[in-house]
Amino acid sequence: MKKRIKMWNKWICLLGVLCLFACRTRWQDTSVQAAKEEQLQHAVRQLQAEGYHTLAGKLPLEEQLAESWRYQREKDGSGEVRYFVVSAKSKGDSFDAARVQAESLAKVQLAGLMETRIGQLVTNRLETSDGNTVMQTVASSKNLVTTRLSNVYPLLEVYRECRDGEIEVQLVMGCDRRWASEIAWAVISAEAVQSPSRGGSFSFSLTGLDQAYRNGESLRFSLIAEQDCYYHLFVFDADGVEQLYPGAYEEISLYKKGVEYFFPRNQWVAYSVEKGNYPVRYEQNILLVVATRKDIPFTGEVTVGNVLGWLRRIPEELRSEQYFSFLSE
Repeated sequence: MKKRIKMWNKWICLLGVLCLFACRTRWQDTSVQAAKEEQLQHAVRQLQAEGYHTLAGKLPLEEQLAESWRYQREKDGSGEVRYFVVSAKSKGDSFDAARVQAESLAKVQLAGLMETRIGQLVTNRLETSDGNTVMQTVASSKNLVTTRLSNVYPLLEVYRECRDGEIEVQLVMGCDRRWASEIAWAVISAEAVQSPSRGGSFSFSLTGLDQAYRNGESLRFSLIAEQDCYYHLFVFDADGVEQLYPGAYEEISLYKKGVEYFFPRNQWVAYSVEKGNYPVRYEQNILLVVATRKDIPFTGEVTVGNVLGWLRRIPEELRSEQYFSFLSE
């Protein structure tokens, strides 16, 4: 009986400790939340004191600021920052002029944040460790990404009237880090991999590709080459890359020089355009067409790195490639 009493005493003590720990944890969580709320309210009051206002129809300033902070804190499964978040401000004689300039500055900052990642991609995926090559590619790609980066969205958008009569706009913008890395590489590959006509290479032409497609519409185009060849078709988009041809229902085939061939080859196959779930009207896509003199199949998982690695391993005298951009909405 005494042993049972002792055991009950131990369980009661343990239960008491757990209750105290739970109360302390709950108190700490409440304290942290209260501190965050106070910090948020202080930031809101500061912006209001500086004369900033939100646009009619936009979320209240407090909600916009809270959302921008949430994006900065959020991590992905590997513990890395999930979003690139930047802020920029600019003045202009009108709201629209100031906003366009602020957005351009934000994109430049985003490209800067991506610079290190771009350097890693160039080193790994172009299979080069030459410092000059990496630096030149990174420098040129920053400009390309700045001009073509489209899937960025404002988390905070405020404005104020300045004493000189101009309007100052302040933006906090963000984009998904994974998407930014992949679409940046797609843009880089479309420019950096291309080079002037190489000895032994041959040309081909593509017609029929539209500039923009609505979600669910299908790509239709034709190819004609000056050399007997095999075609391989890939599309880079915000989520990575997809192989269009050859596929499960369209086998690889030898295409004769000077003959116009229409794609898709199979009447029951459609190259459907599917826009990613991003809060912008248009999404950038890049169609990569590779023509080879010999049948050199692509094998393995279809990823950006694997596709471009396969392309680089094909001898220059056996291949010809071109990149074509189109938008999906």
